[in-house]
Amino acid sequence: MNHSSFQSLAMLLVLAFSQYLLVMIAVCCDLFCGAWRALKRGELRRSAAFRRTVDKLARYYNALFALSVIDVMQILSLNYLHFYSIALDLPLMPVFTILGAIAMAIIELKSIFEKADRKYRSELRQAVDIIRKALDRRDIKSFFNEQ
Repeated sequence: MNHSSFQSLAMLLVLAFSQYLLVMIAVCCDLFCGAWRALKRGELRRSAAFRRTVDKLARYYNALFALSVIDVMQILSLNYLHFYSIALDLPLMPVFTILGAIAMAIIELKSIFEKADRKYRSELRQAVDIIRKALDRRDIKSFFNEQ
């Protein structure tokens, strides 16, 4: 292998590693937003939520690793075709890893906004229920006071 081959291999590894790192950053952003919202609401941050984040990260990395294996197979196949069969000038890049990382980052982004919206609706629903119960009790008390 010549210097150019090692350089392109190094670039492929940097590109793949950056995808893994960016997925980690997206998951950490979701974790930070969830912890910040819990702190803002005065809730305790539970270890169960942190375990879910670690579990999610493990599942993401398992999927990313499988996509990276597929990418290695397609890059080796394209490289073989380029050198020994037909001269293809296709760029060698980890396409499946990149697409998988983009999908995971979009899921995390949606999760950040979805949780905020759901939590807001949940809090609003709780407030309405408390007001409704207070009004029901007041009506019952006033009913008993009148008799």
